[in-house]
Amino acid sequence: MATETLKDMKNELDEAVLEDIPADASDQLEKKRGKASGAAVIAKIKTIVKKPFSSKKAIMITVGGLILFIGLMAGGVLFLGKSSEKVKDAPHAVTQKEDAKAMTSLKKPVAFEDIIVLKPFDRIRLKEGSDMKLISMDLSLELTDTRYKKEVHAMEEKIRQIITDRMEEMTFLELRHPEGKIMLKYDLLKGINSIFSEVMIRNIYFTNFLMQ
Repeated sequence: MATETLKDMKNELDEAVLEDIPADASDQLEKKRGKASGAAVIAKIKTIVKKPFSSKKAIMITVGGLILFIGLMAGGVLFLGKSSEKVKDAPHAVTQKEDAKAMTSLKKPVAFEDIIVLKPFDRIRLKEGSDMKLISMDLSLELTDTRYKKEVHAMEEKIRQIITDRMEEMTFLELRHPEGKIMLKYDLLKGINSIFSEVMIRNIYFTNFLMQ
């Protein structure tokens, strides 16, 4: 009787233990599943959170690259523009220098090897009876050859005297007309060349002719 009772108690205990084991195991499994699902949710949240930040970073990098590219392009355009302006301005500057040189050369009196410029004749008295009694003039002598320059310079005072004497023999009426000036020119050519052994004066130019 006692033996049967002990067996019955052992069987009940074993059944109780067997019932408890699956219950504990299922609880632990459920807990593990809960933890796993929670970790997965957290991982997804982190991924979702990271994506906007990573996309913003990419956008910022892209925008920065575009700004840098635009800046480089603008700098290149400005540099090329300035270079082209310098190249365009260079011929213009050369032309201005050449024009300045040309103007300077025009201001300088032109000197010819075969021309002798005499000193001005001031207030030569004309022949009596003229309305205009005085004449002032400048004239130049054209040589037949540049070799005669020294000889003509050596006789300059004599030449001036010939010119003065001839002018004093003329009247205002004779000199007021072109024909009178032409006659004066040929008379002076004849008189000046007469003092040399050969013809040295080809022409005479009146550069100033003022009667008072």
